[in-house]
Amino acid sequence: MLVALAQTDPKIGRTEQNLAEILEIISQASGEGADLIVFPECALQGYCFDSRAEAMEIAVEVPGPATDEMCRACGEAHVVVGILERHNQTLLNTAVVLGPTGYLTKYHKAHLPVLGVDRFCAKGNAPGPVVDIGVGRFGVLICYELRFPEVSRSLALRGADLVCNITNWPQGADANADFIGRTRALESRVYVASSDRAGEEKGVRFLGLSQMISPTGEVLAKAGTDPEVLMVEIDPSKARQKNLINRPGEYELYLFRDRRPELYEALVMDQS
Repeated sequence: MLVALAQTDPKIGRTEQNLAEILEIISQASGEGADLIVFPECALQGYCFDSRAEAMEIAVEVPGPATDEMCRACGEAHVVVGILERHNQTLLNTAVVLGPTGYLTKYHKAHLPVLGVDRFCAKGNAPGPVVDIGVGRFGVLICYELRFPEVSRSLALRGADLVCNITNWPQGADANADFIGRTRALESRVYVASSDRAGEEKGVRFLGLSQMISPTGEVLAKAGTDPEVLMVEIDPSKARQKNLINRPGEYELYLFRDRRPELYEALVMDQS
């Protein structure tokens, strides 16, 4: 499974310019054989909006004309891209999944920090999708949600070989790039692909450092701080080996079977 991580530098409010770059990357990566192309959070419009009105003015319908254009560029590839969505009078931070057959599904960010445009978005109320594209299965979450182990674990339990984290890591969030993604990969034995953005927006500098992490927590590829596209080949079958038999009868680990959900009541208790 060949995965392209598109570390772009979207310009806030310049939807047409950002769309043109997205289309160019989709066409190029698809032409190079990518099975999956992953863009950052809010890649179409930017993130650091100062008001709900400003963000609503630039938000788009999903599906709609922008996603239609992306679908036409897909070729044989599948695409995950972050979009600010307008649904009636609701603003949503959305991950859209597209493919050779067109629009497939979308996910609304369910865990919202008090930060950037998330301050003005409504919370999603459905779990992230797990999409089977034949060569592998991927799940989707958005940025801050990588901090919640339950989100990645639930995607893995539903069969995801790869967790796609579309993100906007600002400077100061280095731990997300250095540790959290590796932990999420190791604890559920899945690949984790974090596609971050580069550049600066309204005085906020973003980390870049997009990366692909293996089910053993190894960083297989990592971008720098400037815009680039990482092409990484992964073997989804390695993410399906949840039972680790090191020495039969002496050293065996069953990562999913050994879970004890009946002991995890605190996970669903209201902490507000």
